[in-house]
Amino acid sequence: MDRYYTIGEKVNGYSILSMIGEGRYGIAYMAINDRNEKCVIKQLKKDMLYSTRKKLFYEEKILRTLNNPHFPKFISNFKDHDRKGYILEYIEGEVFENLLAIDNYKFSKKEIYKVARQLLSLINILHQNGIVHRDIRLPNVILKKNSDIALIDFGLARIIDNKEYVKTTDYWFMGDFLIHLYYSSYEVTNKKENPWYEELDLNLEEKIFLKKLMNLSGSYKNAYEIKKQLDKIENC
Repeated sequence: MDRYYTIGEKVNGYSILSMIGEGRYGIAYMAINDRNEKCVIKQLKKDMLYSTRKKLFYEEKILRTLNNPHFPKFISNFKDHDRKGYILEYIEGEVFENLLAIDNYKFSKKEIYKVARQLLSLINILHQNGIVHRDIRLPNVILKKNSDIALIDFGLARIIDNKEYVKTTDYWFMGDFLIHLYYSSYEVTNKKENPWYEELDLNLEEKIFLKKLMNLSGSYKNAYEIKKQLDKIENC
């Protein structure tokens, strides 16, 4: 059984403020130090440490190679007598999941295109570093106060091998992510369920763009091809 940290308990000089999430591989907490600096503490689950030990440390390996304000910085490892994990930078902002589910924010097409360009830029940085994220979902993308976006949770990220771990995986996630933003302003007009490319208010170039990201009509080979299609959409 995993022993959870409690509020106020200290880990490497950081005091636990709250538990912010739990998944198959670990438990995440928000914590703060004496300098008022927040961080994310990721406690690795015991069962996973024994069964998939190598996979659990990809996140540390990958984040140590990145030095970019759009990704969390790796701060340190920690270990006590029965728990271990690592400490990451806490990125201030609102996760897109909350923007849609709690704030009911409706994204305009102009805003969606802006997010698409920023997201593509981050994906391209990762790919240039030989990394595929594999989990670009609403809870893992943060809208910062300066309107930039950040990408978090590299627990499923891997080194690109062009076999199992490929760039097109991130393109698929990007398409799925953007479709959720399009649906934020969708209004149901009938009870019949249709595919997203029929329900949403999309022009021809947008349909081509999203279908290709989702591998429904060909696929993109690189970020340059995606950028060209975004340019075409915005110039319509």
